[in-house]
Amino acid sequence: MIFQKSLDEGNIPNDWRTANVTAIFKKGERYKASNYRPVSLTSLCCKVQEHIIVSSILKHLDAHQILTDCQHGFRARRSCETQLLTLAHELLSSLDVGYQHDLIILDFSKAFDRVPHERLLKKLDHYGIRDSTQGWIKAFLSNRTQQVIVEGATSDTVPVISGVPQGTVLGPLLFLIFINDLPNCVQSRIRLFADDCILYRNIRSNEDTIVLQDDLNKLADWEQKWGMDFHPDKCSTLHVTRSRTPILQDYILKGQTNIGSFIKILGSGTTFRHVLEESY
Repeated sequence: MIFQKSLDEGNIPNDWRTANVTAIFKKGERYKASNYRPVSLTSLCCKVQEHIIVSSILKHLDAHQILTDCQHGFRARRSCETQLLTLAHELLSSLDVGYQHDLIILDFSKAFDRVPHERLLKKLDHYGIRDSTQGWIKAFLSNRTQQVIVEGATSDTVPVISGVPQGTVLGPLLFLIFINDLPNCVQSRIRLFADDCILYRNIRSNEDTIVLQDDLNKLADWEQKWGMDFHPDKCSTLHVTRSRTPILQDYILKGQTNIGSFIKILGSGTTFRHVLEESY
């Protein structure tokens, strides 16, 4: 009865909007706050209703085949391994016939925290997620607060004005919907795993490198339009070829040349597998 009333009225209790944030260490030096991933600990009652909402949305997305096939993150029967195998098979097949591929490995800066709520709601409407479901999601994202807890100490409560809460059931699906149209703006191929993105193209001539650079520019335009931000220092270029005279090109992202560029001339599937695993 509570869940139905919440859905009908498009409103949720304040307790459901409050999150206790705990920091999960990623890598690097432990004294730097930027090396930790914030995860929101939220109401269990709210998570139960989130499961109901997510189930309904997924049925809608699957029925209309809305989610891009490029995306392997947070999806049933897909994983980092399925993404890795798919990309490895495609690139190894190209190597067998002597083709070169250039890959640009892109990294969003604080992707989950940057999602603008109003723009997300517009995308939900575009994909047919409307009426009471969209109203409930708007309430779920609005007037949220959070406080950080470290070893029993609690910070002051602050408002959350953007982003999808990490650690929730609904948050990852909302992010997939928000980023779903990204592959549509380029001619080259794209692979996505949540917020990890690889842009790549078969390079047969200098014209192909020009197209790839143009697609990189279009992705930079996409991020500006939708309030996201690629981190050039964490982006890399990978040249995949067996040729001793590869076509080399310096790619530019937001005025920064080379974006951590490095070259791999590959001679075996084992080497290639290790390179891809490092990339992911």
